[in-house]
Amino acid sequence: MAALPIVTLEQDDRLDSWKELAAFLNRGVRTVQRWEHTEGLPVHRHQHAKLGSIYALKSEVSAWWDSRGTQLEPKAVEKPPARTTSEGKRRLLVLPFVNLSGDPGQEYLSDGLTEEMITRLACLHPDALGVIARSTAMSYKGGAKRADQIAEELDLDYILEGSVRASGQRIRVTAQLIATREDAHLWAQNYDRDLRDVLDLQAEVAAAIAREVRLALPTAPRTASSQGRAIDPDAYKAFLMGRYLMNQMTPAGLAQSIQWFERAIHKDPDHALAYAGIAQAYGLLATVPFDALPPHEAMPKAAAAARKALALDPSLPEAHGALGLVLHHYEWNWPEAEKSYQRALELNPDYTAVLLRYAWLLLALGRTADALRRIDRAQEISQEIDPHLLVMIRATRAAAFYFARDFDRAIAECRDALQLDASYFLLHYLLSRALARKGSHAAAVSALTTGKRAWDDVPLMAAGAGLAHAIAGRKAEAARILRRLKEQRKHRNIPATYLGILCAGLKDYKGAFEWLEKAFEERADGLTLLNAEPMLDGFRKDTRFQDLVRRVGLVPE
Repeated sequence: MAALPIVTLEQDDRLDSWKELAAFLNRGVRTVQRWEHTEGLPVHRHQHAKLGSIYALKSEVSAWWDSRGTQLEPKAVEKPPARTTSEGKRRLLVLPFVNLSGDPGQEYLSDGLTEEMITRLACLHPDALGVIARSTAMSYKGGAKRADQIAEELDLDYILEGSVRASGQRIRVTAQLIATREDAHLWAQNYDRDLRDVLDLQAEVAAAIAREVRLALPTAPRTASSQGRAIDPDAYKAFLMGRYLMNQMTPAGLAQSIQWFERAIHKDPDHALAYAGIAQAYGLLATVPFDALPPHEAMPKAAAAARKALALDPSLPEAHGALGLVLHHYEWNWPEAEKSYQRALELNPDYTAVLLRYAWLLLALGRTADALRRIDRAQEISQEIDPHLLVMIRATRAAAFYFARDFDRAIAECRDALQLDASYFLLHYLLSRALARKGSHAAAVSALTTGKRAWDDVPLMAAGAGLAHAIAGRKAEAARILRRLKEQRKHRNIPATYLGILCAGLKDYKGAFEWLEKAFEERADGLTLLNAEPMLDGFRKDTRFQDLVRRVGLVPE
């Protein structure tokens, strides 16, 4: 590429979007997004703004190109997609459907139909149509941003927007498809249906969009859970309510979602997705950050529901992913857990949640390079269709560096990712751990005790703060946190693993091994990382530790 234009101070105006930055560098949007993460391209984010609200200064970008451009130039670089031909992968966002019922209690139905349409359209032609994922799409719910602003942020070709009005067993859906680059309404349609016919309604909308976007409908058969089946309206609404509550990602929401999934199954005993929902909810409730149920109580129920879902429909990636979580975190059956994750990804290659769980499995087994490949793949998917998940992906990469004892890179990754979401609990936790290993004890304590405290009810964070205090020599404060966690164990699930590691920080080695043995008996969360956690390096020569690692199955017999 030729040299960039010379920029004087007077000309140092901002590039106020990824699109403007890409045009300035004569590259595609996704190339410059990748360069930000891999090559240090200087990009700034507006404080308190939504993800995607960025700007860059021409002088900084030009200076960066002068220092990095000659190294990047020989590499093959992607061209901006050919948006007007079938050769380019077009991008579509389903804006959250608007609830027109006048009853806020019907939000689950409009949100559910939004998610159903996202899932349906994502299967339409994944090689030619990139559909923005649910987590990012729902971040625009009720927002004040105009369609053209959203289109520029996400580099969209199409937006599907619509509304839902339900009355009894009838549903009225209005949908319209907008071509964002031409600012043209391509298609609009009203549908009045019985809820029993909702699958056909979704198929009709997908077919209409396929015609407008000129894509072929998928040739793969519909799954067993939907093929040729009439839907019980009450079961369908109960399932959507369950998923609506599960997506809130709170302990209360997850617990309530199980009740609604069970209602769906009561109405429709062959509802495979409802069984998968039960499996996912129970698995989440027994793991970080919730740790709301003891594993012995939650995980067998998760396993039974996942296996029932797979008996009804072996093609459900959600069920394979949920079963993998049980095999990974509870049964410690590493080979079968890996197979479950791999099967889920075969069925849905863009399943980022499973990619990240798979990465954590590989980190537990010491396969860091394999884990980083999955994390990189998750980031590629996130940049393509789900930027809302970037902070979680960056935290997983920071964990990979931390477990690899590359503490400088772990710290840098955490601090960079905190610019995306300063409240994300795992970034603060990992930052504190890495700083402590570098000997920056005051900073390690500060990472967990200052600023926004959105994680006050997360046991892992309390244990992390106690450990930071212990390593910093603040034994009294660490002991106070340990006493509080012990007291909390009387009325809620506090994984014994956390107490064992905290005791280790206080140099109470007898107590540490007693708690780690309890963790083994409880199949407690966190024990899967026993062989990876740097804070336990001082124990590795102890025969008791080696025996525990062997029993967890992290080393060969």
